[in-house]
Amino acid sequence: MTLAPLDVAMICVPLVAVVTVALVLRPLMRSVADFLAAGRCAGRYLICTSLGQMGSAVLAMVSALEVFSQVGFSLQFWFNFTGIIVFMFTLFGVVTYRFRETRCLTFHQFLEVRYSKGMRVFTSFVGLVSGLIGFGMVPAVGARFFVYFCGLPEHLTLCGAQVPTFGVLMVALMGLSLFLALTGGQISVMVTDCVEGLISGVFCLVVSAFVILALKPNQINEVLTSGPPGRSYINPFDISGHPDFNGWYVLLAIVFNLYIFRGSAWQQGFNAAAKSAHEGKMAGILATWRWYGAGAMTTLLSIGALTVMHHPDFAVQRAFVAQGLSHIGSTQLQTQMQMPMALGVLLVPGVKGAFCAIALFGLLSSQGVQLHSFGSTLLQDVILPLRQTPLAPRAHLIGLRLAAVGVGIFACVFSLLYKPADYLMMIMTLIGAIYLGGVGAIVWGGLYWKKGTTAGAWAAMIVGTSLALAFNLLQPLWTTLQPHFLRWAGHGDVALFLAAHPDKCPFNGQAFSTGAALCALVAYIVVSLLTRREDFDMDRMLHRGRYAIADEEPARQPTKPGFRWGQLIGIDAEYSRGDKALAIGTFFYALAWKFLSIGMLLWWLLVGRQSNWWWLKLTWVAGIWIPVVLGVITTIWFTIGTVRDIVSLFRTLRLARRNDADDGTVRDHHNADENGRPPA
Repeated sequence: MTLAPLDVAMICVPLVAVVTVALVLRPLMRSVADFLAAGRCAGRYLICTSLGQMGSAVLAMVSALEVFSQVGFSLQFWFNFTGIIVFMFTLFGVVTYRFRETRCLTFHQFLEVRYSKGMRVFTSFVGLVSGLIGFGMVPAVGARFFVYFCGLPEHLTLCGAQVPTFGVLMVALMGLSLFLALTGGQISVMVTDCVEGLISGVFCLVVSAFVILALKPNQINEVLTSGPPGRSYINPFDISGHPDFNGWYVLLAIVFNLYIFRGSAWQQGFNAAAKSAHEGKMAGILATWRWYGAGAMTTLLSIGALTVMHHPDFAVQRAFVAQGLSHIGSTQLQTQMQMPMALGVLLVPGVKGAFCAIALFGLLSSQGVQLHSFGSTLLQDVILPLRQTPLAPRAHLIGLRLAAVGVGIFACVFSLLYKPADYLMMIMTLIGAIYLGGVGAIVWGGLYWKKGTTAGAWAAMIVGTSLALAFNLLQPLWTTLQPHFLRWAGHGDVALFLAAHPDKCPFNGQAFSTGAALCALVAYIVVSLLTRREDFDMDRMLHRGRYAIADEEPARQPTKPGFRWGQLIGIDAEYSRGDKALAIGTFFYALAWKFLSIGMLLWWLLVGRQSNWWWLKLTWVAGIWIPVVLGVITTIWFTIGTVRDIVSLFRTLRLARRNDADDGTVRDHHNADENGRPPA
């Protein structure tokens, strides 16, 4: 093992602190609503920090390193244009605001409120299958990362038998994730994620500082400018030579990501936990800033690993990495583990432990959230709607815990059996499309279109799921099916195209996913218009007007007549003076970068192409130095805000009165606990 005693201390001491916090939280969880949504009393910093901690998950980190090894910074420019739309969605609280107004405890509960029980059960089942397959890759990728990064032996001897080290480590990490997730449900998930996030924020700055000091600028410059024509690491207008991550990939990814914006059960506990719809909206705005610390570290680590793998000064380290990779049988696994192993030989004791702690906390956070989310979906949205009688509160909580344990067991077994055959980013996108391909349409339509019908929702889910399943089967079976396709194609251009791709499907996961989503959207609109009898009562679902709830926080106050500029970025009467300053500051900062991107695009189209040296200087400023400086500022800022929100959560949960009927049950298209509530 290559971890020094200092590294072990950097990992174990914070981990003990996190486990202690989980034990302290246990008495606060007293109801199903506490388990599923933290009693709906979480503040903006608590939501933002805990949700942001999932961004440092090992799967996301390995996937980012894998993509960066192919394209470097060249895709970031194009995704700025997605950011323009996503940023505006966030400012206006698109999807998240209305979802919180429904008061649903789970994402799929909303589908029963809006459509039908059958739609809730079917969509939940599809989401569960798709999610479990995707989640099934997480434990193995995470465990393998630690094996190769820490230099652990590939096999251990247990009871006289040779077993893979990653399997033993995977089970141990899954057990720890289950403990943290089930001790207090969404309460422990959020608070422990926050503690992990605060510690990781400091460690991110330590790792970032080391990479900046360890690598010489000329080494980084030589590597970033070494990409061959068509495969530049820095020039966004020179990426046509990438077979997968090219202009078409960017365009399709933009369309698909907007289609599924906030539309999944993945973040349901966080969206439902906000103390008010406005608080959830502000958490989304804060997320713009929360990213900088971890984002700067991930970028610098990617640069460091890329430099080790390509610069002549690191020939010795590169040979060590090559020797380690030679023991991995799968070519795709070699691609995934190449960058983590390069980091393992770059980082020194202490810094290596800090990074390992960040990765460990990210894995525990990601696994904990998914165990909670998929376990809740299994019980709340598949099993309970089919029961004739509700569960007693204690039995309900036991069932939620057992469901999460079942999800963890499935993920471990699947991870042992699954062998990846494509880039992780592509695999995750295509598997996710089995569920997300249809869900995007029914979420947008369900929250914002009163003419959407249950029949339209069924059509969208069936079309999206069927196409995504077909595409998932097509990729691994391509070498078997390609000769048959070639025989049917005759001798035209299609035959030439198929003949040029005998070993791998010519369309990647992103192309298939976007195609399935667009077909599902068309099906939703057409079938809804054909089957609509009357408009859906949106006010009742969103608890507006005469359906408002008296004991919820006051919704929006009467707006003064006349036009106000703040309305253009979603500012309304709920905004305090500080909220307005935050929203306006975030808007203009983000807008400046978006306009810069538009300006560079127009310059390239109308004046001339910027040189690689120009793009290199921009990369240093926008991709490295500004994120590092903002990372320092936001780490201090979010530490103060998060600690305040945790204290407030503890105080509220100790005094809150629980309603056992608030358990996610739906009756006659509204939540069961709303029967007998006084009007506002």
